[in-house]
Amino acid sequence: MEILERSALQNRFYIYTIILLMAFTLLVYGFFRIQVHERDVYVEQSIENSVRKVQVYPVRGLIKDRNQRILVDNRPVFTAAAIPKVISDSSLKRICSILQADLKKVKKRLQKEYGYQPIVISRDINQQDLIYLEENRLSFPGLVILKESKRHYPEGVNSPHIFGMVGEVTDREKLLNPVYTLGDMVGKTGLEKEYDMEIRGSKGVEYKRVDAAGRVIGNYDTTLNVDPVHGSDLFLKLDYEQQQFAESLFVENRGALVAIDVRDGGILSLVSRPDFDPRLLTGKIDPQIWKTLLNDEDHPLFSRAIQSTYPPGSTYKIVAAIAALEEDIITQEWTAHCPGYFRIGRKIVHCWKSEGHGTVNLLEAIKGSCNVYFYQLGLKIGLDVWAHYSQLLGFGKITGIDLPNEDNGLVPTRRYFNRVYGENGWTRGNLANLAIGQGELLTTPLQLAQFAMILANKGVYHKPHLVTQIYNYETNETADFPVETHYIDGISDKVYHTVHEGMHRVVNGGTGWLGKVQGIDMAGKTGTAQNPHGDTHAWFMAFAPYEFPEVAVAVIVENAGGGGAVAAPLARKFLEKYFYDRIIPRVYAQPDTSDSEEEDFQPIFRVDTVQSLPINQ
Repeated sequence: MEILERSALQNRFYIYTIILLMAFTLLVYGFFRIQVHERDVYVEQSIENSVRKVQVYPVRGLIKDRNQRILVDNRPVFTAAAIPKVISDSSLKRICSILQADLKKVKKRLQKEYGYQPIVISRDINQQDLIYLEENRLSFPGLVILKESKRHYPEGVNSPHIFGMVGEVTDREKLLNPVYTLGDMVGKTGLEKEYDMEIRGSKGVEYKRVDAAGRVIGNYDTTLNVDPVHGSDLFLKLDYEQQQFAESLFVENRGALVAIDVRDGGILSLVSRPDFDPRLLTGKIDPQIWKTLLNDEDHPLFSRAIQSTYPPGSTYKIVAAIAALEEDIITQEWTAHCPGYFRIGRKIVHCWKSEGHGTVNLLEAIKGSCNVYFYQLGLKIGLDVWAHYSQLLGFGKITGIDLPNEDNGLVPTRRYFNRVYGENGWTRGNLANLAIGQGELLTTPLQLAQFAMILANKGVYHKPHLVTQIYNYETNETADFPVETHYIDGISDKVYHTVHEGMHRVVNGGTGWLGKVQGIDMAGKTGTAQNPHGDTHAWFMAFAPYEFPEVAVAVIVENAGGGGAVAAPLARKFLEKYFYDRIIPRVYAQPDTSDSEEEDFQPIFRVDTVQSLPINQ
């Protein structure tokens, strides 16, 4: 009996020993798994609970003009954000009430991101709210205050259709570009959108120690921090003083002006009026202001220079002239008689000059902008040839300017007319109308300015662009904007020479004489486009100087009447500013003739002559 009891005790001892050994083995394995095999996982979780990875937003790049004048700058602002995993509903409700933020929208945002990444509640909070939140930080666990920046425009700087605006990224934008994350501020329009990837910079990272309530209590390991990279600066072709002057010409007008350096395609000025104060759309945007801008009947948010399309009127007669000459349909001596009207079938169409121009050849018809001549010329050209040369000269497609949302206009073709009117449902009247720049034909002011550049360079043109250089803060290097040059084949120099001569006559005694700049030989063409919604639109395009062109300009004034009477004088004032600002400071002095024979010397401009010009009329 005693032996049996002893044996039982030994068995139990062995069993307990085995159990203890197994338990100890499991414990050792657990320690090994936690401390060795899965160490990184638990270290990361531990760090996540006590260390927060904070994104540091970069400073957005500046925008400057050709003279290094800062046009778009930054100013620091403070943003209230919430940590989704820490913030409570009660705290969130109180914070939204203080900041007058939409609680439903904020909650919806928080539901998308559940973690420790701060989600924006309200940007550009005022100083009073900032002080209150900072003083009561302990009462709002999960609240963080971020330092960001918003766009700032120096006094006198506007041009919202050039610079554009910045806003918070949308879900769609995030899908299109994975670089964007929730809460990012991105370019929405203008240069801000076109060059967003360059000027936004790259975010940095800081690691902060936090307590159980999510409050920051200090730095973690500064060697892990990554500094943000300043966004690249943009340098524009335009001189902003010239841009301001161009905008001042439209104080009482609706319309647009586009001026291009024909030597490289750089935009010298781009005006769209009416516009709006860009300061209204920086930082926290007042919903009422945004609603007012959206509903304004003058559409100030719309860039007329690149997005609005109009019939080009008589400026387009140059296209008809080029097509007819190049295809040997006429010579410049071909004449037509203008009694003031022209009969097409049972319809009578009129020339702008009621008494008529009499019998005129091509150059005289361009000079006097004779509708009857070009009605007949359009019928001789035919739709297919007319459409071919229209597209060849850049109409009906975007120019590719470095601004988003450019409209491509419309060049009606046979296929277009058959679709709209049915097979053979359109008439000769449609064709005659197109030859004088009316009917279904639509173009933007930018396209017409590009056309003036093509004419100036006899078929050579450069893609229009605003930005000429980009400075990269990371590499400390400045990159030049590559000039993209194109060549139009199929139009001879002889044809260009002929239309040049016609346009030269336009500003020298023709319909565009009010557009001529004193002391500058130039060429131009007026246009008055019928408008089914009101008074006619006034057009004028030109290039100057005539022999060695530098600048091409197109002007439209909506519902203003005749192009020669309204648009041409505005273009003249712009060109006066362009040329006189460059030449007056270096007006030539009379040469010293004391030791040599007297020479005939005539300065390009005389100061007394320039001062007497009616620039401000």
